[in-house]
Amino acid sequence: MSNLLRNGGFEADWSEERSHQTLRIVEGGEPEEIEVGNIFTPPAWLVWFRHEEGEWAQPEVRDARHKEPDRMRTGDKGLVIFTFFRRQDAGLLQQVNVAPGSKVRFTIWAHAWSNHKDPDKPDVFPHPDDPHWSEGAGFDPFFGLEGSLSGSRNEDGLRNFTFWAGIDPTGGLDPFAKSVVWGTGAHIYNSYAQVPAVEATAVSDTITVFTRARTEYPFKHNDAYWDDARLVLVDNQPNPVPLPAERGQPRIQYERLYVLLPPGANKKWSRAVIDATWDSHRYTVGGSADDAGIGDLDSRIVLAVNPELWGGPDVLRDFFAEYYPGVRYRTVTAETPEELVDKLKDD
Repeated sequence: MSNLLRNGGFEADWSEERSHQTLRIVEGGEPEEIEVGNIFTPPAWLVWFRHEEGEWAQPEVRDARHKEPDRMRTGDKGLVIFTFFRRQDAGLLQQVNVAPGSKVRFTIWAHAWSNHKDPDKPDVFPHPDDPHWSEGAGFDPFFGLEGSLSGSRNEDGLRNFTFWAGIDPTGGLDPFAKSVVWGTGAHIYNSYAQVPAVEATAVSDTITVFTRARTEYPFKHNDAYWDDARLVLVDNQPNPVPLPAERGQPRIQYERLYVLLPPGANKKWSRAVIDATWDSHRYTVGGSADDAGIGDLDSRIVLAVNPELWGGPDVLRDFFAEYYPGVRYRTVTAETPEELVDKLKDD
């Protein structure tokens, strides 16, 4: 399906439109468009931020390019919205023309670098300025749905950033308007993951998509990274035209076992699967839950590595039950790639 958004991957160079325009939202006032010199608004988008002295700060915005670690998901760059020692409640918006009554689905990928420095508390904040370390998550990728955390003080760092995707089916510009439909929030750190999708039905000839990232604490580094935004029409016709029966059919029936790696797993984890299984089983290995479940096969087995990293221990199980019924779902947990080799060899 074609992407209805312009510059959804944030690949367009800023010089194509050269805008510092942004939408400032002050408590109790109407949203107002202003220019801010250190906000480099990406072409086709408009940056918005909530502003309240001592509470919500004006962020900075720029391209997120190749570095260590990489801060884009695909292509040459993504986008970062960030503050220093200040809290933020900010995001992006884009208006899109659609036919009234169209049902649309908005998705985007995101993650945070959430890192603090306090010389008086080195035991609480042990890795200041380390670009690989986020408070609460450490060096590992983390994804958790809003409301899934226990509430313990040990998870304070994980609560800092929450990401949302939203749609205003009326085409308005205010992210706090009652007409905006927001998806479920998610806490995402250190590696890109998809923010929970949101769907809405247009009530005019224009709809608006919103992204939002909000922080709880004024950490030194509060960086929200965004990439790969997509807006697509959802097929809600009562009798869609079926695809040809032969499309996607396997040549013969065979048993497939797909080793599904979690978000953020690097090449060491994929090599661990190859080292443990290639000579004896030649399992399929990858990081896409859809790839793992798809296919008109009588025997589809998914072996999920560290499934809790998808947002909780049951998120993947429920996903396959809903979208790919018939999958036989298994799990394996391992702290390191080396441990995964040992467990797969014993499997």
